[in-house]
Amino acid sequence: MVWELLQYRLGKALSMDSMAMKVQPVKRIAHTHEKDERRAAEERHIELLLNLISGMNIPQSRLQFLRLKTQRRNTLEWLHNNLSIYNSHHKNHKRAHNIINLILQSPGDT
Repeated sequence: MVWELLQYRLGKALSMDSMAMKVQPVKRIAHTHEKDERRAAEERHIELLLNLISGMNIPQSRLQFLRLKTQRRNTLEWLHNNLSIYNSHHKNHKRAHNIINLILQSPGDT
């Protein structure tokens, strides 16, 4: 059917020998493991953040919410805004703040 349609469109009889077949290159499939890698990286960042802020003056409820994926985004935003209030003198403050910014800017689904 396709061959006959091609012959009709070109207006001449074709043989397989006269046709040069063009092969389209195979397109790269989006890697599904990239999303898994992003999630694993986010989990590593969260664990590092929890270790850094464990000695800081932060409500325990916020630390628990940080472990819950459903509350994580709100908690990260709260930490971003309020971490410096009582913890600006802490030795890990700047590092924790940088990790919070990194997590908030990541394309993951936090």
